[in-house]
Amino acid sequence: MEKLLKSKLEAAKELKLLTKNIRELSPKTEYYKFNSMFDERQQIIEKINAINTEINQARAGENFIETSEMKALNKEIKEIFTEIFDTDNTIRKNISNELKEVKQKLNHPETHTNKINIKA
Repeated sequence: MEKLLKSKLEAAKELKLLTKNIRELSPKTEYYKFNSMFDERQQIIEKINAINTEINQARAGENFIETSEMKALNKEIKEIFTEIFDTDNTIRKNISNELKEVKQKLNHPETHTNKINIKA
């Protein structure tokens, strides 16, 4: 069980690092990198979900006893996921703000030209 928790902790740390890297990108200018990192992030989340399934099966066993080390690992994992959640909220806000900027520019272009191009 501790081995599963340790592998979940490592995957959570990897997810946290990737999420921080995503936060630093701009979806407007670095779209492809942003998108590929989200795909990689989804793979890590699926890995964590598979580990969770194994942990739940182990906990369902009759001989399950939670040790102090397991409690400490669970606490550390929860802290990491809280940080990831906060970073996710920041990413969502940044994306929302960039979308608002793009919509505003599309609806109200800043440059008005008084020139007319006529082809003969």
